[in-house]
Amino acid sequence: MIRFFLSLCLTGAVLVIAGRIMLDHQWIRALPSFFYPTLLFLIFGTGLIFVYLYRSGKAGYFVQLYLLTMVIKFVAYGIYNFIVIMEDKVGAASNVVWFLILYVSFTALEIGFLHRKISRN
Repeated sequence: MIRFFLSLCLTGAVLVIAGRIMLDHQWIRALPSFFYPTLLFLIFGTGLIFVYLYRSGKAGYFVQLYLLTMVIKFVAYGIYNFIVIMEDKVGAASNVVWFLILYVSFTALEIGFLHRKISRN
C-alpha cells in the first residue's frame, strides 16, 4: 500500500512539473486557477477509495464494491467540477481538462495496483 501512495504522489509531482514546464515554454498561457486544489482533492479521493478497496476482505463482492466507489467518485467529482465551473467560468475549460488529466492518470494507477492485488488472490 505504501508503494501505491508513493506512486500516487510521484505521478502527481510529475504532472505538476510537466505543467510548470509547459508554462515556462509558453505552451500554455497560465495554469488552471484550481491547479493545486484539484491535485490535492484527487490525490486524497483516490487514496481514500484505494485504501477502502484494498482492505475489503470480501473478494466475492469486489466488483460490486468497485462499481459502488465509481458511482460515489462520479457524484463527488461532478459536484466538485460544478463548484469549480461556477467559481471560475472563464477558466472552466482549463480546470476541467486538468481535472480529467489527473483523474485518468490516478484511476489508471489505482486500477493497476488493485489488479495486482486481486490477481494474487
